[in-house]
Amino acid sequence: MPYGYAPAPWAAPYRQVVVDPVLHQPLAPWWKRLLAILIDGAILGVGYGIVLVGLALANANETTTPSTPNAPAGSVIAGLVFFWLVMSVPAAIYYGAMNGSRRGQTVGKMALNIAVRDANYGSPIGFGRAFGRYLLTVLFTLLLYIPAILDYLWPLWDERRQSWHDKAVRSVVVDLRP
Repeated sequence: MPYGYAPAPWAAPYRQVVVDPVLHQPLAPWWKRLLAILIDGAILGVGYGIVLVGLALANANETTTPSTPNAPAGSVIAGLVFFWLVMSVPAAIYYGAMNGSRRGQTVGKMALNIAVRDANYGSPIGFGRAFGRYLLTVLFTLLLYIPAILDYLWPLWDERRQSWHDKAVRSVVVDLRP
């Protein structure tokens, strides 16, 4: 090949594999983490939808009227936050059980061949750390979404591709098949 020419893009696709300096394993790219979150969110969303439809059908026959027809905005917001926190419990259990398992994978992570591992030893992180890892994302979201957005984007410029919730529980997300 003449000097100054590179292989055609389809002949040698460009893939930047970042290897963790501690574990010496390839780290999961940000797009795989995002896709895994979307897959897991869809799975949880279907479950939530089934529960909400069931609750709506159960309450459809009740003909009670509200005692305060015009509730203050503060109580409506507080009610929505409470509802959101209650709905976060099944998700926290799902992420805690799946990411804390021996495999360290949710269904979305299994589909993309990525896994959560201890940042120092490469071992599974266990239920407690995985549960706390998810609860930190809930806390960041409660703080008006800006910390949550930064948390999810942080792997784009972090050396070990860690989010804040990864740093807090000493975990990394590795790519099992780069």
